[in-house]
Formats: sequence, structure tokens, C-alpha cells
Amino acid sequence: MELTTPEGDVFQTYLVGPADATKAVLIIHDWWGMLNYNREWADQFAKLGYRAMVVDLYDGYHPADIKDAGEYMRGIDLEVAHSKLDTAITTLQIPHRKIAVLGWSFGGLQAQHTTLQNPSIVDALVLYYCRVILDKQNITTLNCPVLAIFAESERTWPKKQYSFEKTMSEANKILEYYSYDADHGFANPEGPRYDSDATEEALQKTVTFLEKYLV
Repeated sequence: MELTTPEGDVFQTYLVGPADATKAVLIIHDWWGMLNYNREWADQFAKLGYRAMVVDLYDGYHPADIKDAGEYMRGIDLEVAHSKLDTAITTLQIPHRKIAVLGWSFGGLQAQHTTLQNPSIVDALVLYYCRVILDKQNITTLNCPVLAIFAESERTWPKKQYSFEKTMSEANKILEYYSYDADHGFANPEGPRYDSDATEEALQKTVTFLEKYLV
């Protein structure tokens, strides 16, 4: 599905699931761009009755290697990216529908921005092994529960997990979190760090979390 931001930027999305679904999930890819597994997750949510949308923030580009991925990610115009995500989430919004935002790595960071920019729209937030920007300064605008999935092989774990848990607790915000003995990027079957067991368990945790809060 092709969408256009108020500024005139055209972008592509992958949209599946019942048009009249009472639950929806906006899915944001990692620094490799939109891949098959992003669409496959959307398909799985659609089978559960969700309206699911994957937003392509890379406009079809797929980095050739890690160096290329890092450079391309850092070169993204974040104002344009955030406008695309705002447009996408507005497109998903219909009366009586609950909406979640889910992202991996780069996508997890953008999911946080989107949630903070749309506190009255987002009803649940799911983060996979990403930089956490929800801190004391901006967490007051967070109106939804958060599920955070951590990779224990990351250099910043467990300090990142502990700090996030402390911040959320002090702000009286709802946080569920799990960590896995796996590497950053473990949910990407096209990557070298893929861990099928961790991915399957994390997906089930995600489904359970969303079923709990998107009611």
C-alpha cells in the first residue's frame, strides 16, 4: 500500500489483516530495511485477527553489508521518517481500534519516537534490542504499557535493562521485559545472529503481551 505524508513524501507499506480489525500493529524494520521476516510477522498477526502494517523507511533499499547498513541508517532524514510513521499510524486509526507499535533495533528506536509523538493513539509499545530513549525527561508523555526484549550478548546489557526498569518503575509506568542468551539481531533469519528458539519464545511473549493490553 502506497502512502503519502502531508509534506508530499511517498512511501511503501505492507498491509495485511481484516480492515475492520479491532487491533492493529505498526511494524518498523531494523537497519537492514524491510525484509521478508518483517512481512512474515505481519502475516502472523493478521492470522490472529490484527490489521498489520510494515513501513518501509528505506524506500526499497537493502544495505549490502554492516558498514553500508550503518551508513545508510545514519543518513536517514529523521524528520521525513517520523512523518512517514505518523502518517502510517494515522492510517491505521479507526474508531474502537487499539494500536501497538513494534520495532527491532533501529525500528525499536523509531517506535519509541512514534509512541511519544502519538500518545493518544498508541496503546502498546514493543521494543526489540534497541537503544532506549525513554528517560525521566520524556517518559511522562508515555501513556501505554511497554514490552522490552533484550539480547544478553549486547555490550550494553544488563546495564541498559536495569536502567530502563528503574526509570519505568519510578515513573509508575507498565513494563514487561525479557532477556535472551542471544545476540543483537537474533530475530532476523537472514542474519548471522539468528536464534530460532529465542525468536519463537519472544514472539509468543509479544503476542501474549498484546492480547493482554489491546482490549
